[in-house]
Amino acid sequence: MLVFKKNIYETSHSKHPENGTQQNLDPRDFIFRSLTTDREIFYGLQQLSQTESQDRFKTLFPHVSRFGSISLINNFSRSLLEGLVDKKNWYTMNAYHMTYLFDSLHGTFEDYSYSDTAQRKEIFPELQGEIIDFDHFLENYFFGTAFLMDAERFNNIPPEEKKDLKLTAPCLFGVINRLIPAEEEVVLKITPNPPYSPE
Repeated sequence: MLVFKKNIYETSHSKHPENGTQQNLDPRDFIFRSLTTDREIFYGLQQLSQTESQDRFKTLFPHVSRFGSISLINNFSRSLLEGLVDKKNWYTMNAYHMTYLFDSLHGTFEDYSYSDTAQRKEIFPELQGEIIDFDHFLENYFFGTAFLMDAERFNNIPPEEKKDLKLTAPCLFGVINRLIPAEEEVVLKITPNPPYSPE
């Protein structure tokens, strides 16, 4: 199970003001559909020439392709899907994982948004063709999107200000500066304690 800002495995869809207009969007299903679609995308990329594959990869995953190869991001995709469905362990993600997940979810959001109402109802029947408020989803489930920040801007922020702005997430420097992740930064981390307190 993956740790997000809010628990995506919470089954209650109670009307809560923070859920706003997206109360019918199942966050776990949204993530699951994105990750399973990506499994098909990575399979398709392997069938193309290297040049065409790289071009498509950069289009489909504009942020994560800046620091990762197709092979590396394919591994991210696989491990996140496995973590999502693992009911025995909770996994924390770092900025590398979140950047990939952002690109993946944004791709699903775009596909849905550009579909007609009938196609939308097939993709997410519970939404009845209504729009997905992607910014609202990010605000509710992501701890932040600092990984999208420009490198020059990030690098010019003084260390104390970075602490005040909570720009100290694991691997954030590497993502923003387009550094290839180290082996230990690729792996999801098991968290020993349940991340959410019972309400």
